[in-house]
Amino acid sequence: MKKITKAVLGIVCGVVVLTCFNGCSSPRITETGRSAVEQFLLSTVIDRGVGHADFKDFAGKKAFIEYDYLAPQVDKPYLQGVFEMHLAKNGIIVSRDAKDADVRVQILCGVLATDTNKFTVGTPQLPIPLPDTSINLAIPEIPLFQKLTRSGYGRFSFNILEAKTRKPVKAIDGIEARTSYTNWIILLLPFKSHDMPLQIREGAETHFNFDY
Repeated sequence: MKKITKAVLGIVCGVVVLTCFNGCSSPRITETGRSAVEQFLLSTVIDRGVGHADFKDFAGKKAFIEYDYLAPQVDKPYLQGVFEMHLAKNGIIVSRDAKDADVRVQILCGVLATDTNKFTVGTPQLPIPLPDTSINLAIPEIPLFQKLTRSGYGRFSFNILEAKTRKPVKAIDGIEARTSYTNWIILLLPFKSHDMPLQIREGAETHFNFDY
């Protein structure tokens, strides 16, 4: 038994030594606080949600936008930019001074977050203690089928008021958007599926013509 234990310890030490030497030549890799998938999920939710709001009735008018209700949202700056671009596409002039505006637009965002759901069929991670030692080895999880879905959710509302009197003009509420990114494993073979545009083309350009 002692011979087997020494042999196992020798193998473990050898793996550790090889790992250390290999690590010396590995490049330094860092990651942002939020993954690219999470940022794609939320930015696409904002694009879709804001894009469904109809402001065509206010084309040619000046709008002052109130962003006070977006304070709790981490992605507030991107939401503001997308919304102002959406207004521009509808022929609305964004005014920085409420006195010069024809209407006020209040934008509300009740939900802007991600959730994760995981379903696995297979063997869980199994710890294996080595005899006569305090060392534990572990057999990793072996999924025969696994579905890991990350979803983004957003809910948006818009309240349009007369700039001077604050009289209600139009309310656009209950606009919801959802995105998903799924990692699959079927019989140990991994693949991905999603409902977002993830193709980033080099040199791609987009033009908008504002004819008003």
